[in-house]
Amino acid sequence: MTTVSAAATPAGTTLLNIWQVLAEKFADHTALRDPHAQPVFEISYGQLFRRIQTLAAGLQALGLRPGDRVAIFADNSPRWLMADLATLFTGAVNVPRSAVADPGELGYILRHSGSTALIAQDVKTLARVRSVVQELSLERLLLLSDEEEPGALNFSQWLQKGRERRYEPPRLERSQLATIIYTSGTSGRPKGVMLSHGNLMHQVENLHVVVQPRPGDKVLTILPTWHSYERACEYFLLSQACMLVYTSPRSIKQDFK
Repeated sequence: MTTVSAAATPAGTTLLNIWQVLAEKFADHTALRDPHAQPVFEISYGQLFRRIQTLAAGLQALGLRPGDRVAIFADNSPRWLMADLATLFTGAVNVPRSAVADPGELGYILRHSGSTALIAQDVKTLARVRSVVQELSLERLLLLSDEEEPGALNFSQWLQKGRERRYEPPRLERSQLATIIYTSGTSGRPKGVMLSHGNLMHQVENLHVVVQPRPGDKVLTILPTWHSYERACEYFLLSQACMLVYTSPRSIKQDFK
């Protein structure tokens, strides 16, 4: 299976099943590339899936269970995608929002979503919601950075915790809630849009009617990954064994060249 389409996926297929195939058939293909990282970051499909599984094992070691809500307050990066899929592959429900959103909005989302864990981009992001974290007595705090912060696991420590435990794949159903994406809140309080694993897979199985990429095609990613459109497109493009290349408004003209 080199591509995924509605006709090609058996009933009940989830993103976890897709990644099990990708990691086997396209193990050495580059999945993600960040040319602006120091040093330049590149990771293959095989390496990426193993890392996602390790992070998922780390979450399981912290006591995360299917159905638990996990807030992810961070912006575009390869580690965002790893955290996203790691939470989904434990059966947890993730709640993504930008790291630079208004602190009041982030605090509201933490409370309203019932999140019992928080993955923050860095120490600065964690500090912006520290009062709500203390109010809710959140103890499972993780960082996508390698900064040291008392009471939180940084990215390297999170990986190490995962290496100490075997990942246990949950039985995922397409009807299970996968993510809650909050609206901008411009017309009042943000509203949580609940998407199931089946909702996410519908995009993966049907976006081929718009674009037909080939394995190895390079795709620039610039929209926020917590945005539903970007997220659906990334899932689809990765299911086609494309290479996602991270860019920014400042760099996109040069990166196109």
